[in-house]
Amino acid sequence: MIQRIQTIWLLLTSAAAFSALRFPFYYTPTPFALEINGSAQYSTLISLAFSACLSFITIFLYGNRMLQLKVVLVNFLLSVLIGYFIYKVVITNPGGGFTLPSAALFIMPILQIMAVVNIYKDEMKVKSADRLR
Repeated sequence: MIQRIQTIWLLLTSAAAFSALRFPFYYTPTPFALEINGSAQYSTLISLAFSACLSFITIFLYGNRMLQLKVVLVNFLLSVLIGYFIYKVVITNPGGGFTLPSAALFIMPILQIMAVVNIYKDEMKVKSADRLR
């Protein structure tokens, strides 16, 4: 499990989602100072928490790589949905800016794509080894 590179990508994805829940990713300056984190809306809170848990659980599906691949692809679609929810929050609060922890929100889909690529490579290695037997 831990010797596979997709485990690292999925663990980083989970950590990025949990950090987006905790740290503010958008702020508006004074006079209406506002910091928005993952718990600003229920839709963002639920989808980020579900994505973080799903990424962590997917690590333990290493025995069934095709199921792991499908779950990561579903989680990727969820990350795109999270991006839409965050876009809605940003549009309703103009005049602000993103903070450094907001990079985690943009890195999540990239890490998931990297995990998909490595899961697929791992599956191809196993299939080629099965052909040799």
